[in-house]
Amino acid sequence: MPERQLNVGTARGEPGRWTKGRLTLGEYADGAIESPVNLLCGARPGKVLWVQNAVHGDEAGGAIGILRFLHRCDPTRMSGSIAALMVANQPAFRAQARLTPFDGENMNRCFPGDRGGGHTRAAASVLIDTACEAADAVIDLHSGGNEAIVPFYTIYRDDGSAAAEASRTLAVATGAATVWACRDSWLEGALFASVVKRGKPSVLIECGGGGPVLEEHVDNFANALEGIARSLEILPPPAVAGNAARPSAAGPGTAAARARDPRVIDGCAFVVNRRGGYFEPLVRAGEVVEAGQRIARILSPYGEVLEELVSPVGPAFIASIVRAYLPIHSGIEVAEAIRITKPPGA
Repeated sequence: MPERQLNVGTARGEPGRWTKGRLTLGEYADGAIESPVNLLCGARPGKVLWVQNAVHGDEAGGAIGILRFLHRCDPTRMSGSIAALMVANQPAFRAQARLTPFDGENMNRCFPGDRGGGHTRAAASVLIDTACEAADAVIDLHSGGNEAIVPFYTIYRDDGSAAAEASRTLAVATGAATVWACRDSWLEGALFASVVKRGKPSVLIECGGGGPVLEEHVDNFANALEGIARSLEILPPPAVAGNAARPSAAGPGTAAARARDPRVIDGCAFVVNRRGGYFEPLVRAGEVVEAGQRIARILSPYGEVLEELVSPVGPAFIASIVRAYLPIHSGIEVAEAIRITKPPGA
């Protein structure tokens, strides 16, 4: 594969080195709206992996996972490069908010963006154009943010294309036990769906949220990225007896080595409350539930049970649920139940 120069914003790639810079995504009244960029370039040419975090500004765990992953990598043994954009939605990140404070947009519904649109759509256009020009595969990291919890799982756009099949391969390479082969129309504006439409593989990785970032969540992100990088042959295979390849910090139990036939889900049903109060979950993120099973209830300030919430579908995977005892008003999307289309190992 011929060597190509990797440049992202002011970051200039150099073979065998970690370089840094910034990518401009818009302008404040007094200066640039920028994201930090890390480039880790291998000593030999190969594929380029783009990974980004904080499309939603209150989702920080993925950034730490990226840094942990990059520190594990030895660029002298790499064939190819990794481009890491640390803060995709910088105004939302500064506000520690899910939505962009300028225009109230959810960036993950705005791709492929519009250079002539509002800030969120214009920035989305810069992001996808830059990622698709620079990279062979695009990975987007997410969590439940401040108010919800999600399990560790992956999403790819299942549109039947070659890019979709390559995305499925990368989704399985993360080692996640659940993969969402997504055909839901409401996610057509997500980055991963828009990248697949451009003919390149893309995966969204979900993990954590609800406040604290746990070490387990950080390791899930780092291990998933390692599995993807090995699948793309940017990193060498993990070390085994008689193999001189450098082992990662994760040891022999890497995501790639753990990859198996995962549970497959698709068809998301939202659970919405009709009463305000304190949210009390009765199941945890990642549990499998049946149709009609109670998953949460709403408590009043007087201790009354105002409402019981059930899964509208089943068997279903709880892909997101609001954190325990969060005070909420009526009409909130409190959980996502996604139908299981193939049990694990089936």
